[in-house]
Amino acid sequence: MRRKKTVKAFISPLTTDKYSGKDVIVGVGITTFAMIGIFIVSLLLGLVEVTGIGVNLKSLMYYTGLVLVAAGWEELVFRCFLLTLLIKWFKNPWIAILITSIYFGYVHLDNDHATLLSAFSNGLGGVMFGIAFVKTRKIWFPWALHFAWNYVQAPILGFPVSGFKVEGIVKLNLLDQTWFSGGLYGPEGGGVGISFRFIVILFIVLWIKKSRGTLKENVLPSNDIPA
Repeated sequence: MRRKKTVKAFISPLTTDKYSGKDVIVGVGITTFAMIGIFIVSLLLGLVEVTGIGVNLKSLMYYTGLVLVAAGWEELVFRCFLLTLLIKWFKNPWIAILITSIYFGYVHLDNDHATLLSAFSNGLGGVMFGIAFVKTRKIWFPWALHFAWNYVQAPILGFPVSGFKVEGIVKLNLLDQTWFSGGLYGPEGGGVGISFRFIVILFIVLWIKKSRGTLKENVLPSNDIPA
């Protein structure tokens, strides 16, 4: 019985429920909106300039698959596995979210052009995805948020993503290399990106309240938490 509960605790977030389809659509919409906002603000403030637009279909298909898999893998490891374990140990989802978010920021320090500010921003990303996971009990909402954040940022808008240069549809020239823009790490590592992280968190909370009517439920019912 104990083994069955343990397996169920980790498999349940991978199944779908009546909210999953809308969670994916809304998740993609939220972070797409946020990244377009970052792009517009960066243009208006003279942090970047557009030098061209062009589609390399082969490259786009490659990065589409790569970002889908990468976002799914990170959500599986950090949310479905690690966050679920920490909730079981600490009996408090907020402590679990804090720990996994700090660790999520820390592991990104190994990326090229990473800074303490970019690690803080990635940690906020962990908070975004952690809240989405805890309050839906499924991987689909955080996965959609994570995928669209990275996908629109790099393969579409041409920003670097977490220190990696990606060929985007929009060709950008980065005019600012300071903490404000995020520079070669990408906008998620700078002040503009961080401000939009908080906007995303607000939209996540609003969607959870609209779709579920509450923010009080935890990631797993007590009888599903592995003992």
